Amino acid sequence: AELMATKNQPNRWIEPVLQVTINQVVAGLRKLGEKYDFKVITYSNDLDVAVLHNDRDPMKQGPYAISFAPNVEADEEFKNLSAEQLKERGHQSDTLLECLLLGMAYIIATEGEHLDDKNVTLCAGSRRSDGSVPSVHWNRDARKVRVDWYFSRNRSDSLRSRLAV
Repeated sequence: AELMATKNQPNRWIEPVLQVTINQVVAGLRKLGEKYDFKVITYSNDLDVAVLHNDRDPMKQGPYAISFAPNVEADEEFKNLSAEQLKERGHQSDTLLECLLLGMAYIIATEGEHLDDKNVTLCAGSRRSDGSVPSVHWNRDARKVRVDWYFSRNRSDSLRSRLAV
């Protein structure tokens, strides 16, 4: 599905990031879940408090737009790399907010399909107070979008980041 592209970036999904909080986006996802029969499970009840660092934050810096490769699964070239390794390489990963917004846009554009069906997106552009990194995954069998956490050194073939441009 094509979400949005521009003349300058025809092969990218362009995502506007307005001044919204993670909790507001989770609430919107839960509303979509009522329509498309899925649940949203989060490790923390208040993600705005749990996520202390974001590389980009529209509530502090104002709205912006960011783009991603048009992949249903997070970028394969960043599989098996931990958040620490990605940072050492200067990789600009999506934040948890951006990942959830992209997932929401994809659900709307495809009328109920989900990103990250086979793998887990590591949102290395965000961190909790203990340095752990949020992740997002669609569990088809349980019909749940899960927001979870990984230690910044965790890596696996199914744990991948999205390059944010």
